[in-house]
Amino acid sequence: MNLNEHWDNIFENTKDEKLGWYEDDVNQTLKFFDFIDDFKELTIFITGAGTSLLVDNFVGKTKELILNDISKKALEKLELKHQTFKDNINFFHHDLSKKFPENLSKSDIWIDRAVLHFLVEEKDILKYFENLKNSLKSNAYVLFAEFSLEGANSCASLPIKKYNSQELSKYLGEDFVLIKEENYTFINPFGGQRPYIYALFRRVDNQ
Repeated sequence: MNLNEHWDNIFENTKDEKLGWYEDDVNQTLKFFDFIDDFKELTIFITGAGTSLLVDNFVGKTKELILNDISKKALEKLELKHQTFKDNINFFHHDLSKKFPENLSKSDIWIDRAVLHFLVEEKDILKYFENLKNSLKSNAYVLFAEFSLEGANSCASLPIKKYNSQELSKYLGEDFVLIKEENYTFINPFGGQRPYIYALFRRVDNQ
């Protein structure tokens, strides 16, 4: 299966509000920013940005916004929507399981809502975390929101890997400390219950 084509097809042919991960209220993610110092002078990396309304809360309010997606169609929609602020946005078309380019700006905050769990091969997961670590500054924050151990086994017709905070911590390594975690049941647009684990980490190394 070509994943680029798979996700392009989804974003091109499905209305945003019919996407299984769509949420019209992103406060569950935003409330974790109560534990983060003022982000207005920071660079934020959002994985799998898609067409999420979460992006709207940061556009024009940060030093730089890096919006990543494996789908070029999704990024085209984002770019069209946020043309006014595109000088401060890097629309980053990239598969997170592939090595990042050397010239990518380093980030202060990494946000992953429902992306990591689509990587099921160990080599892809390890490359994801290698990219994450290499692209983050000292004292940076990482916020995960992934299917919890009680969650579904698939999403968007793809298998997924489920997580708890201990598993996330293992992949991050000892240079990251857990600040806050929370189990949360997301109700998708079709009324289905999707148990998530939210976990906020901070980098504490002296790189």
